[in-house]
Amino acid sequence: MQESPAAHKMIEYRATIQANEPSVITIGNFDGIHIGHQRLLHQTCEMAQALQAKPVLVTFSPHTLAVVRPQLELPHLTTLEEKLALAKYIGGIADNIIIQFTPAVAAMSADAFMDDLLQHFSIQGIVVGENFSLGHNRMGDIHFLQQYGQEHAIKVQSAPLAERDTVRISSTHIRQLVTAGKISDTNELLGHPVIVSGIVQHGDKRGQQLGFPTANLRPDAKKLLPANGVYAAYAHIQNAHKSDLQLLSPVYKGVVNIGVRPTFNGTERLVEVHLLDTNLDLYDKLLTIELIEHLRDEQRFSGIEALKAQITTDIQKAQHILASRRVSH
Repeated sequence: MQESPAAHKMIEYRATIQANEPSVITIGNFDGIHIGHQRLLHQTCEMAQALQAKPVLVTFSPHTLAVVRPQLELPHLTTLEEKLALAKYIGGIADNIIIQFTPAVAAMSADAFMDDLLQHFSIQGIVVGENFSLGHNRMGDIHFLQQYGQEHAIKVQSAPLAERDTVRISSTHIRQLVTAGKISDTNELLGHPVIVSGIVQHGDKRGQQLGFPTANLRPDAKKLLPANGVYAAYAHIQNAHKSDLQLLSPVYKGVVNIGVRPTFNGTERLVEVHLLDTNLDLYDKLLTIELIEHLRDEQRFSGIEALKAQITTDIQKAQHILASRRVSH
């Protein structure tokens, strides 16, 4: 059988920059774009400015652990689209290179990986965390990169790991907080609110019948959702055909319910958003919600009137919480 030319191409790239544009890159999964990641992004921007190059986020799709350790079934703090939006609006990096991560890429040596990257892009500088590693058997650590940089005229910087109260800030720790519904603690370590995005789907109009119309979101199947409960939130609305998430779109206040609606004997886990002080047609819109504070756990009510009374209380609490905060964008 004749081998196709594509078989020689080890890495597939999707990029917003041209091959000949000078760039300073930072490489990683960047799940969540937490404050440790943001430090790297800002350092990348500083080096790029000094070298008169573009700052660029280099990340992987799917997450590297999904390929290297698929048995983990790791849920994501951020989808790829959310990650890129946060890198742009919070980290200041609008350009990106997406590497299609495959078993073949995972098996590449650090040298081969970097050589391929350099063949496709004009890299002037690299910024990574001090525990960074890439390539087969994680051989491409900071010492490797510094040596490689000397040989290829690439400036290499490492950044110390971010800590909060002597605990290292990591995506793993933040996932545990999200799962527990500890949104305030999560947001502090993220340096921004937890976000959940999705297209608004047609539901059973239950909220409308109650007098509190809701938009039903269908988030990415691998998205890590917080514990079932009710949350105060902000919402961004945009047309679904937009190619990237817009976190600078108009902001609305809202109450979000995540759960199965036990009062109605529900079984499917839903994300429902009730916008405050507005009544917009949201069907087929792309909605991005920022979860600000946990209001209460999900619970079963004795009847419709008890549920409506509780929703009214939830809305009042959310109004108070959101009124006391500056809108984040």
